[in-house]
Amino acid sequence: MERIVIIGAGIVGLHIAHELHRKGYDVFVLEKEPYLAEGTSGRNTGVIHAGVFYTPNSFKETICLEGNRLTYEWLATLKVPYNPCGKWIIPFKGQENDLDAFYEKVSALPNVKPEFVKGDLLKEKEPQLLQSRALFIPSTGVLDAASYVKALAIYVENKGVAITKNCLVTEINEHKMQTSRGEIDFDLAINAAGLYSDTFAHLNGLQDYSIKPCRGDYYIVNKTLLQKPVYHLPQKEALGLGLHLTPTLDGQTLIGPNAFFIDNKEDYTHRSDAENFYNSLAFHLTGVKKEQLTPAYSGNRPKLFKNNKPHPEFTIIQKDNWIHLLGIESPGLTAAPALGRHVASMASA
Repeated sequence: MERIVIIGAGIVGLHIAHELHRKGYDVFVLEKEPYLAEGTSGRNTGVIHAGVFYTPNSFKETICLEGNRLTYEWLATLKVPYNPCGKWIIPFKGQENDLDAFYEKVSALPNVKPEFVKGDLLKEKEPQLLQSRALFIPSTGVLDAASYVKALAIYVENKGVAITKNCLVTEINEHKMQTSRGEIDFDLAINAAGLYSDTFAHLNGLQDYSIKPCRGDYYIVNKTLLQKPVYHLPQKEALGLGLHLTPTLDGQTLIGPNAFFIDNKEDYTHRSDAENFYNSLAFHLTGVKKEQLTPAYSGNRPKLFKNNKPHPEFTIIQKDNWIHLLGIESPGLTAAPALGRHVASMASA
């Protein structure tokens, strides 16, 4: 039986493992951390993205749309907590005239079905919201990301996938990996290492690609302020989707993430002042005081660069007996089951 070794037991690596095992491969997943969901897969907003913010007809858009549908199926199978609440899209000042054009773009996407909500109806649905007009995207949801990763790991292990934690890959030869827990042979290696995916790409001769960690800090308010997440129209040159508001499954409201580059991929120190987070909150909602905000957690996005220039597309490259997944940041959590199918089809081609 052909042996496939996957580096990285995040949500993407685990979905790839499931699809490959289903096709009859002997699958091993190596995770350098002692616990699952310690990295990018567990340090995000936990939003099931609808696929509306990406370049039309891009791979990222297509794979997110497919992943949205599959994610809801997986959450039901795994019995992971989630809320299929939809989301609001609200323009910043100066963007009001862009909302109609965005509606036209989104309306062309399959199964998204956006609708405008305004006036008394919007006030009825979101009493604290200051805006009088919003675009509603019904296919967005909120999930417990860490529970999702851990439940999927148990599921694939029960199917026969081997997951080894606390296992750092230290050296690679043609068909062997040296790890902190011994040597392992492989016929095909899959690089789903997130922030460290460039390390393994370089070892396989793909020198043009690099990953820069992009920090995202969050603040939280210890009460539910909204029924649905609030997002904004995309801003040119922004590193992410901006400071959005997300009602969590445990009755709180998450504000963030912001976005700025750092040097250390292991640095999760929260270092952002509350001012911008409060200003975003106050732009949307009444009755919230700055002192209600407390620091939450932080995450690092694996931003991909090619020849030192930003390369925002999900990039999957097959070279020799390797498949590399590079730049799998948001919406990677949503796209993961579709990425699993895509990589499995490459492996068996």
